[in-house]
Amino acid sequence: MHDMLGALILAGGQAKRIKENKALLQLGEKPLLFHVLEKIFDVTHEIVVVIGKRDNPLEFKLLLPSKVILVQDKVYGQGPLGGIFTGFKRMQSEYALVTPVDSPFIKKSLLEYLISKASSANAVIPLWPNGNLEPLHAIYRISAVIPAAKNAIINGEFQMLKIVKKLRNVTYLNTDYLRRFDKKLLTFFNINDRNDLEVARNLFKGFALK
Repeated sequence: MHDMLGALILAGGQAKRIKENKALLQLGEKPLLFHVLEKIFDVTHEIVVVIGKRDNPLEFKLLLPSKVILVQDKVYGQGPLGGIFTGFKRMQSEYALVTPVDSPFIKKSLLEYLISKASSANAVIPLWPNGNLEPLHAIYRISAVIPAAKNAIINGEFQMLKIVKKLRNVTYLNTDYLRRFDKKLLTFFNINDRNDLEVARNLFKGFALK
C-alpha cells in the first residue's frame, strides 16, 4: 500500500489568530512542519507541502528535504479545500494522506492503521462519537477527490465536509477505537491560537521526557 500512498501537508493557513506562519512556529527547537514530516516520512513514498499564495517559498525550500515537493495554493483564502485541490493535482500517488501542519503530536501507528483501511475505499476518515469528522486527518483516493473538489470550487463551495458527502465508498473509523493507537487522541490536537501553542509546548515537554 505504501508505494501507492503519498502525503499532503496543508501548510498554507492564514493563521489569523496566531498572526504567524504556523508551519514555521518553533516547538522543541523545531518548526511545526518538521514534527509532521517526521511522522509521515517513512510511511509514504511521495510528500507534497502546500503553502499559501502569500507565503515565501524560499523560507520553506531552505528547510525541506529534497524528497518533498513544495506547491503554492492557487485558490487563496478559501480554506483547506483549495490547498487539497492544488496539492492533489501535483501528486502521482493513487491515495493521499492529508494532514494539517499544526498537529505536532500525530501518532505514526494511528496513521498506519488508517493506511491499512484505505484499499478499495475513496476515503478513510476518523469519526467522533458525536458525529463530527476529521477530514484533515484522513486518507483519500486522489482520482475521486479532484473532480469533486473542482466542481465545488467552481460552485463556490469550500467546505471539505461537502466534498466528503459527495464521495461514495467512504470508510469511517470511530475515534474510540483509534484510542488503541493513540490513547489521548493527541493526533487530532491542533494549534489555533497562542493558548494552544502554550498547551503544545507543555505537552511536548512531557513527550520529550519519555
